Amino acid sequence: MSLANSCALLLPFFLTLSLYITFSTAANTIGVTHTTVAVAADNVPLPKKVATFLPSDISPPTEKYWYSRLPNTPLPKALRYLLQPGHYPSITREFANENVSAAVILRRYRITYSKRGYKRGDKKSLNSALPDSTIFYQYDDLHPGKKMKVLFTDSGTKVSFLPRQIAESIPFSSDKIPEILKYFTLEVNSKEAQVIREEIGGCEEPKMEGEDKYCATSLESLIDFTVERLGQNVRVLSTGAGKKQEYTVSAEVRMIGDHKAAVCHKMRYPYAVHYCHVIADTEVDEVPLVGADGTKVKAVTVCHLNTSAWSPDHMAFQVLKIKPGPAVCHFLDSDTLVWVPKKDKKMTP
Repeated sequence: MSLANSCALLLPFFLTLSLYITFSTAANTIGVTHTTVAVAADNVPLPKKVATFLPSDISPPTEKYWYSRLPNTPLPKALRYLLQPGHYPSITREFANENVSAAVILRRYRITYSKRGYKRGDKKSLNSALPDSTIFYQYDDLHPGKKMKVLFTDSGTKVSFLPRQIAESIPFSSDKIPEILKYFTLEVNSKEAQVIREEIGGCEEPKMEGEDKYCATSLESLIDFTVERLGQNVRVLSTGAGKKQEYTVSAEVRMIGDHKAAVCHKMRYPYAVHYCHVIADTEVDEVPLVGADGTKVKAVTVCHLNTSAWSPDHMAFQVLKIKPGPAVCHFLDSDTLVWVPKKDKKMTP
């Protein structure tokens, strides 16, 4: 066999090896799993490949910015995972999951109400969007021994933060949907495209009275939004995970924040985005629960003390069968962050 023929036979092998080394090195550098790499290589044509890998001169976000703005606040578990190198990919195309989190249920309900021709008296389509487990409850409902079926889930989007520089370069508005879909190589009629429309639409909905809201597309913008509104002397909490089952309130509910709080829900999106809102007249409680299987969960819940300005068709009133006005409380997803100002210690005489 001639030297030329031998080289021709070996060329495909070396090309394949080179591609494997390139993908593996990139994956290990920024923490993208081999599964993610395979998806990008197999399902996306090379000219349209999703920008899964970060440029070599841009580092992923770390805990440094957190502690520069919040030096006395421990990094919550729900955020720590998003900053661990290799724990989650920086971009994913697998975010249109069917995981029914509390935040997703609420958004689906709003869409059913506002976009499907709902009319008073026609409750069938609206009722189909109501949850089959406890999300809402009234202020005095929870006491030791109270039983309820609760689902503690998360947004289902296992993806980390993008560096602020990159996140701010990606469009994020309804009028830029075509550009966003092109950026992530998503089909116009795909489930993923519909989720993007829903999530951005939720960010652009009018604010409720007394509400301040913002969709944070990076770790830095998430921190900036909450610090500017609540200051640096804050606690950041999240609910422990637990499967859907019957839970019993095992002790007295403990109030851990009153008057004002910021709640940030992780959204279903190709990279980490949080829907944050600050609402006045809000109380944050910790509810100790024990599941039927013995699982213990410390649930963080939020109570809105004045709902008189809410729409009578809000899901909470449909579920609780009450009218606007009384305090309404609700459970949160396990990847939702709750920011509460720390209480100043009283001076002893």
